[in-house]
Amino acid sequence: MSEPSPGVADAEAAAQDLLSEQGAYSPIELLLATSNLDYDDYRAWREGDRPTLDGALTAGLDGTRKLVQQVDAWARSLHLQAEQVPFFGIERNAGVELTASVDAELDGLLHTEYRALADRRQLDLFLDTTDTVAVNNLVTALSARDAAKASARLEDLRELDARHWMLHDVTVLIDALTAPPPAGRAHALRLMRTLAQQWLPAASAVLRAGARDFVTPLWRRIGVALDDGAPFDAALPREHASWAYLNGLDWSNVRRSVADVADHRSEPVLLERLAEAEWRLRNRRTALALWFALCWLAPQRFATAVRSGGVPDTSLRNGWQRMQDEEWDVPVTADWLPAWMVLAEPGVARAFKPLHGDSPPERAFDLLLRLGAGVSDREDIDSRRALQEIHPQIFDRYLLSIEA
Repeated sequence: MSEPSPGVADAEAAAQDLLSEQGAYSPIELLLATSNLDYDDYRAWREGDRPTLDGALTAGLDGTRKLVQQVDAWARSLHLQAEQVPFFGIERNAGVELTASVDAELDGLLHTEYRALADRRQLDLFLDTTDTVAVNNLVTALSARDAAKASARLEDLRELDARHWMLHDVTVLIDALTAPPPAGRAHALRLMRTLAQQWLPAASAVLRAGARDFVTPLWRRIGVALDDGAPFDAALPREHASWAYLNGLDWSNVRRSVADVADHRSEPVLLERLAEAEWRLRNRRTALALWFALCWLAPQRFATAVRSGGVPDTSLRNGWQRMQDEEWDVPVTADWLPAWMVLAEPGVARAFKPLHGDSPPERAFDLLLRLGAGVSDREDIDSRRALQEIHPQIFDRYLLSIEA
């Protein structure tokens, strides 16, 4: 099975998620969310090690421009307010204004941020006040992760308005920037609670779409500290390094830390994390195999994940929805989705081999693979009969698929 780059449907779904979560949509956030841009390459650009993002775009300049243009049209069809925003360097490159692409059109698109009109009006009320410059300078310093400059800009704002709503949240964010790296598991777990309860809410309030960029290095630090070989505890799954790495967009370390757990394929939460990591690393066939394993091992967990947006593969989400929309004599659960996907996406049949599972959904999956692979007349008749006995309606859908 080929490893296609996420299409427009994936991109629009990811943009909708960003808009819902952050109240804004940013094309660069979209490229990160759809694995068209690796976070480490993005960070190298912000730190000055890359002059532009051009060489790091998975779909290339033309493919990325086309994708971003199409989502731009989608955003404007929703009457979102488009605004040009600058990007500045961070760490040793702090304060340097960045160019996203040598392609002028793509560069302009990547510098555009989209917000709901209601949110834009609310923002305008705020920006029309006399503290505009102080606030902008403060946000720029925080985005650059420059704690010293942010502290100085915080005092500027405090002098202008000693009761400004941003003062407390900015203080929290400066504390996050100056916090020492976690020393050991206990310290890391304390910092993780602080991140979830204080740092992330403050970053969301002050930095909006930039919140993810602010907290990602913090998550990665915590992941390193938790990556100490301690046994995975199914009762405390968020205390495993893979959870911190997942939030830190460190997909290679998600994969490695999960694989380090000897029985990870028997743990639904680890299967779910590993599937997403493989998909983000553009190993779609491996990701599908893991999601299928999750369907059979813990169908309710997969159903929850796909309903909540935890499955980024559009084809799999669409297959799930089409299966739900069918009229079944007996409602089908997520463990039937792999068999359904063999019918819904022909490439699945060519990419997998029978797994010899024992449950009816696993046996139906194997039978459909055999039928799709082209077997002898005798085997074809036997496989059809067996499939009809296991699930008559799946068998009917199979007959419809070969007649189409």
